Amino acid sequence: MPVYIGQTVPFANAIQRQLHFVKHGHKFGAVDEFDYERMADTFMSMLMHPNMFECCRAVGTFDRIRLDGLTRFFGVAYNGTVLRTFHPRSAASIAAKGGPLGFVTFKCAEVI
Repeated sequence: MPVYIGQTVPFANAIQRQLHFVKHGHKFGAVDEFDYERMADTFMSMLMHPNMFECCRAVGTFDRIRLDGLTRFFGVAYNGTVLRTFHPRSAASIAAKGGPLGFVTFKCAEVI
């Protein structure tokens, strides 16, 4: 799997950044769309830790999918480097797929 640590992971364009901020920014207490994008970028490029689960789709969009099992923060980056979304997932949605590892495995198997 490629290493993305420290690599910038922005939204594809200003419109996507603004749309996702309006939809999810308040969930993180982001003050503006740039603050939200910085949070997402930090999450997608941080070091892996024991409660972080990640995989890359092998087909379709080749998304890199990441979930922190403790905070329940969830991010998806197209081709690993362009942010698609960043938001918290509910404990129920994660549990329904068998926990953090099962959730990420399920998401990676989806073809979009």
